[in-house]
Amino acid sequence: MTIELTTAGFIDLILRGGTFGILLLLIIRFVRRPEFGSLCATGILFGVTGLVEIILNAPPVLQVLAPADFVVIGFQQLHFIALWWFIRALFDDRFEWRFTCFLPLCASIPLIAGASFAPGDTRWWFTFFLVALNVALLGLIIHTALRHRSSDLVDERRSFGLALAFTVPPFTLFVFVTGLVSLEAPLVSAMCLVYSTVYFLLALGFSYWLTNLREGLFQQPVNGARAQAVSGELSGADRLELDRVLKAMDGGLYLEPGLTIGVLAGKLRIPEHRLRKLINRGLGHRNFAAFVNDYRIAEAKRRLSDPELAREQIIQHAFSLGYASLAPFNRAFRERVGVSPTEFRETALGASFTH
Repeated sequence: MTIELTTAGFIDLILRGGTFGILLLLIIRFVRRPEFGSLCATGILFGVTGLVEIILNAPPVLQVLAPADFVVIGFQQLHFIALWWFIRALFDDRFEWRFTCFLPLCASIPLIAGASFAPGDTRWWFTFFLVALNVALLGLIIHTALRHRSSDLVDERRSFGLALAFTVPPFTLFVFVTGLVSLEAPLVSAMCLVYSTVYFLLALGFSYWLTNLREGLFQQPVNGARAQAVSGELSGADRLELDRVLKAMDGGLYLEPGLTIGVLAGKLRIPEHRLRKLINRGLGHRNFAAFVNDYRIAEAKRRLSDPELAREQIIQHAFSLGYASLAPFNRAFRERVGVSPTEFRETALGASFTH
C-alpha cells in the first residue's frame, strides 16, 4: 500500500509530532510529582489516551483502519472518559474514586461493540446512544468546570476552568462524532489537518497554563479552618486583613445562611479578588465553601457531643449552622468526619456517658 506525503500531510505530521512531544512532557511532569494522587493519575491517563488518539487519527492510520473500527472508537471513547475524570479531579478538591466514576465506562463497552459489529440499522441505534452518552458527558464536564467557579479561591484555576469548559470537551466530542461518519478521502485528509492544528493549539495552551501554576494546586486540601499563614506569601497589610477575616469567622459569621465570598468581602469591605488571595495563600484553602464548611462542621461536632443538646434533631442543627437543608449538611459532615452526624453523636454521647 502506497502512501503519498502531500504538503498538507507534511504539515499534519509536524503538528502531530509537536502535540505528541507536548503531551509526553506533561505526562512526565505528572509522573514526577512528589504528591502523586488522583489529579496526577487522571492527568497521566488523559495524556496517554491523547497520545494514542493522535496516532489513530493520522491519515496513514485512517487508511488502514476504518473510521468505525472498534479500536479507534474504543480509544476515542476512553480518551473522552479520561477527560471527564481529569476535570473532576482538577476542580473537585475532595475527588475520590467511586463506583459512579466508572458508570460511563461500563455503559460504553456494549455501545462501542454494537456500533462496530451490529448488523444493518441496529448499528445506527448503538451509535446514536453512544453519541448521546458523550453529549451527557460533555454536559457533566462543563458543569464540573463551572460549578464551583464562584467559590474557587485559586485564580489560575478559575480562569482556566472557563476556557477549558468551552474548548477541549466540545472539540473532543466533535472528533468522536465525525470519526463515526464515513467521509470521502479528500475530506478525511482536510479534517485530519484541522484535528492536528486544533490538537496542537489546545495542547500548547494547556501546557502553558499547567507549567505556570503555583504548587498549591497539587497539594491536598486543607482540613480545619485554622491553618497557619504561609510565610512570604502575604505582606504585613495582608496579614492584618487576614486577622480580620479570622476574627469575623470566629465570631460566628460562618453561621450566616448563604454566606458567599462576595457577601464576606462586602461585610469586611475587602475587595473580593484580594479576599480570595488571603484565604487561599494565607490559609491554604482552595475553595470558599470548603473553608466555611470546616468552621461549620467543627461547631457541629461540638454541638453533637453536648449532652444538653442530645434531644435536638439533626435537621435543627443543620439549619442553625447555616445550611439550607439537611442533605448538604450530612454530605459535608461525612466528607470531613467519615461518619454521619447521627453516628457521630451516638458515639460521642456514649463515650461521655461511660466517663
